[in-house]
Amino acid sequence: MNLKPYSINYRELKKIASELTNLKDFGDPLHLNGLEKLCLSLQEEAQLNTIGKIAQHSRLSGILINRLRFQKDLKDYPEIKKELIESPVVIVGLPRTGSTMTHRLLSADSNHTSMFWWEGRNPSRFPKEKRGQPLERIKSGKEEVEALISASPDLMKIHPMDAMAPDEEILLIEHSFFSTVPESFMYVPSYSEWIEHQDHTNAYKYLKLLLQYLQWQMPNRSKKTWILKTPHHMGFVEIILKVFSGAKIIQTHRDPLDTIPSYCSMVTSLAQPLSNSLNPELIGKHWEKKLSRVMKHCMKIADQNPTKFLDIDYKELIKNPIKQMENVYDFIGKTYTNQSEKEMKNWMETNTQHKHGQHQYSSSNYGLSDEIIKRDFKDYINTYIN
Repeated sequence: MNLKPYSINYRELKKIASELTNLKDFGDPLHLNGLEKLCLSLQEEAQLNTIGKIAQHSRLSGILINRLRFQKDLKDYPEIKKELIESPVVIVGLPRTGSTMTHRLLSADSNHTSMFWWEGRNPSRFPKEKRGQPLERIKSGKEEVEALISASPDLMKIHPMDAMAPDEEILLIEHSFFSTVPESFMYVPSYSEWIEHQDHTNAYKYLKLLLQYLQWQMPNRSKKTWILKTPHHMGFVEIILKVFSGAKIIQTHRDPLDTIPSYCSMVTSLAQPLSNSLNPELIGKHWEKKLSRVMKHCMKIADQNPTKFLDIDYKELIKNPIKQMENVYDFIGKTYTNQSEKEMKNWMETNTQHKHGQHQYSSSNYGLSDEIIKRDFKDYINTYIN
């Protein structure tokens, strides 16, 4: 078969990854279902331009390479599976609700640990890399973030990108090909529909394995509490509570009249470089409906497990973040120390709100209205906002 270098064919991607690494074991074959569905959706629906095709070819082959390298380390160092990931703190909530601020504040405490952005993109060690010396992966992460910001300059106003900062482990879940990452910057409706009807338990077990792997790479993490965060978790909180022993859930809240159009703006910003046929109204319709569904699910699980959830209001977080963090420490049963407060205040001093400019957005740009959002989020608004 004569394929162009940027062709998105799942068999060809696997072949390329194997040839580049001289490895063949991708781990659990279940991931191939998601990869095949995603590749078909990218080919038939995404309307990618040349840059988009090259980018996805590189991204997907890179994920497969990570899987191959991880599987080799897992075979060579079976003690990875003995690493303990106990009682993680898991931050959920609609996008744009202060979850990133909460995540990075908690991660500033040296008693805690989180996944860094560069680790999410390359969790597996590069060839000849020694444990605890990931210099080339860090360099690669920094270069990729610079390219992302260059392609989407407004992105920093929406979500502060930093290869060295804690970020969402949705990047790790992406390695199972059971994630919302593709639909966050491309039009892949059939893939999105497919993953909504799959059992994501194995994806979360794989996430736990990858966290164990990251902890094994940096042994100083072993006595720290993991702080996890991504809106993706809202649809699967019951799985988190099963897979991660002792997990506690923090849910951030903000009026969806602000959060939904803001997130649609972010998706549009990410998608623009990859397709010449972008339709903001399709983006708005897709994400407003999807986020409404996952929020209803999250509310249901929270009602069933009230002692596992803590709510944080966005306005209260912005007004007095330290007070909200004190509440978190009480909830998770940790001692709030002077050192904890000092480290979080140091983070706030260098990460002020709107540091990179203020984000501008409007519902109407995405085919949405206040009435539509109020209707679909009625129960959420009545419960947490009003």
